[in-house]
Amino acid sequence: MITVPAGSDTGTKIRLKGQGGRGSAGAPPGDLVITLQVQPDRFYKRDGLDLVATVPINIAQATLGSKISVTTLEKKRVAIRIPAGTASGRRFRVRGQGIAKDGQRGDLIIEVQISVPEKLTEEQERMMREFAEAGGLKY
Repeated sequence: MITVPAGSDTGTKIRLKGQGGRGSAGAPPGDLVITLQVQPDRFYKRDGLDLVATVPINIAQATLGSKISVTTLEKKRVAIRIPAGTASGRRFRVRGQGIAKDGQRGDLIIEVQISVPEKLTEEQERMMREFAEAGGLKY
């Protein structure tokens, strides 16, 4: 049985003394060295002990501000306040919700990505044009 230490990442090596191949001429067996390859997660990306999660928000949430809820690695929900005027790519830090290793704990970093709808209803398109024209854009 192999015990993988908490917080291990790709490249972490685990040495099992005396579990390797037999030595020549009656020498004792060598050590077995296992190098870990951690599979990527579909939601979180790792940056040292920090976790980065990209969360889509819509243009209204970015423009007007809102609250979003994000799940931590331990399956807890945390609420993040998105201030009005938030740009795509802005990051918000939730302290102490990242990877735990050797008595330290990283942070959860929420990166918002503004998602733009591919299709609008006629009313949505009319309202968007009014919004653009109020900002000085002409079509």
